[in-house]
Amino acid sequence: MMTRPPTILFADRDPSWSREARIVLRGRGAKVATAASVDEALHMAALAQPDLVFLDDDLPGRGERDLAALFRSAMPDARILLLGSLPRPLASEAVLTLAEDALGARLREGGPPARLGTVLCVDDDPAYLRAISRLLSRHGYRVSAFDNADRALEAIPRLRPDVAIVDIMMPGMGGLDLATKIGEASHGKVPVVFVTGLDSDEAFYEGHQHGRFVVEKTDDPEKVLEVVNSLADSRFQG
Repeated sequence: MMTRPPTILFADRDPSWSREARIVLRGRGAKVATAASVDEALHMAALAQPDLVFLDDDLPGRGERDLAALFRSAMPDARILLLGSLPRPLASEAVLTLAEDALGARLREGGPPARLGTVLCVDDDPAYLRAISRLLSRHGYRVSAFDNADRALEAIPRLRPDVAIVDIMMPGMGGLDLATKIGEASHGKVPVVFVTGLDSDEAFYEGHQHGRFVVEKTDDPEKVLEVVNSLADSRFQG
């Protein structure tokens, strides 16, 4: 008789830190879900009772409730690990060790390699392009960097990126036009994150009209990483 695949729920206000571990767990046969609030976590648990819960004990929506007691009542068969009692953020290896301890042989050995996705980065500022490429590469993404919009556009059919980071202001084809062409080439499947050195309402308005996210270059680079994690993660949920 086949063993039911284990279900793991990450109930955490900030799921970005666990992304790599979640992808590996999916590759090892687990069904993995995330929830960013108490109500969302309870709803997902009602749909599929989890076997293991990584619980942020300060999850939004808790009010005065004891979350550990609430979750144990709603999910009596789940092992619940309180993230507040663990060092944060947990390294991927630590998450996997905890999951193995809880689920044992129900997790397959090995599994396909983690799929963190391909990010297309287009910016005529070489220093920023190098910095953002290094940041994304260190976090497991495959990065293809271009300082020219036309060359980036030509490479899209070959690269098949999952997310694009595009500078709004570039010589020649600008970022807004490039974003439109990326949408046409990918049939709207590649989300675009705009970066800009301009601190102006016009730049943000135009960026939001053509895409979903605009990040200033003066912001912490981790903000770009958070946005990319969120967009890429939504493409590999399952």
